[in-house]
Amino acid sequence: MKKNLTIKDIAELANVSIATVSRVLNNNSWVSDKTRTKVQKVIDEHHFSPNLMARSMISRKSMTLAVVVSDITNPYFATLVEQIEKACLQAGYKIILFDTQSANKRAGSVQVIAEDQIFNTIIDSQLDGVIILGGNIDYLKVPESYLQGLKKLIASLPVIVVGRKLARYDYTCLERDQVNCVAMITRHLLEKGYRDIAFVGGSSHVYMTGQRVATFLQTLKAAGIDEHAAAIFETNFYPEHGYDAAVKLLKSGRPLPQAILAINDRVAMGAIRALKDNGLTVPEDIAVASCEYFPGSEYFIPRITTIDHKNNEIGQQVIRQMMTILQDMLPDVSPITPQLIAGESA
Repeated sequence: MKKNLTIKDIAELANVSIATVSRVLNNNSWVSDKTRTKVQKVIDEHHFSPNLMARSMISRKSMTLAVVVSDITNPYFATLVEQIEKACLQAGYKIILFDTQSANKRAGSVQVIAEDQIFNTIIDSQLDGVIILGGNIDYLKVPESYLQGLKKLIASLPVIVVGRKLARYDYTCLERDQVNCVAMITRHLLEKGYRDIAFVGGSSHVYMTGQRVATFLQTLKAAGIDEHAAAIFETNFYPEHGYDAAVKLLKSGRPLPQAILAINDRVAMGAIRALKDNGLTVPEDIAVASCEYFPGSEYFIPRITTIDHKNNEIGQQVIRQMMTILQDMLPDVSPITPQLIAGESA
């Protein structure tokens, strides 16, 4: 029976040390291109594939990261996880995904998994790091059990959060630009001549909603518009909530605004459907725009005027940060600027 090669065998065949083979397998940057090519040639010729346990014993790393997401069905989280996984694979890492379903708490049929329980599972699994995307950390009132779990998690392994930075908690945070995206799309509507603009979607319990609504009102005020007169309907972040918000707006007894600004593309889609169901056409009767692009909205009728937060760049930056932390270096965080996508809806 053919013998399974070991890392020691690969080292002898390539005439290098076992440590060098380990560095190549773990994609460590402290290996010259010439040596890496020589070792990789031997690995490829012998179809060598070390199992995870063996690699872990040598490197003392699992080469696996946990990603905790609050709703994988949400396009924002889905696209971000996709980009994180791609960047992980390039760095020689794998991910384990934990989906808590906590983002859509208002849906009574959804079973929410306690995030502090997931944190304990991650710690027990001896993974190399964890990336947190949304969840309880995004709520204005964070449960005490979550905070205790987060504190324990931070003490156990590197943590990166894409979202909110909590004071007194020592984790790396990548905060998305929640100000320029709203100012940019609101100014676009104003430049188009729309003065009476309603805001729909989001939740008063989520800190990001407060940031976006505040920026929306500030931008109106800077344009000389009475921000107190603007209609705001905070419902939630999904298409049905955009539909509900638009219906509430139409039934409110207020004059029909010239435009609607939705918190994201899915909410905008729901609002457009509600307007159509009530005999109104976008953008002829009322314009609709969005604060956040989701993949696929360019195929919607009409194409939605929106803001691209560049999730592909965010995902790559998250992994660059994690890799520098794992190498005991300080992460270099550069701002990612959102971009306006002009569509047909406004």
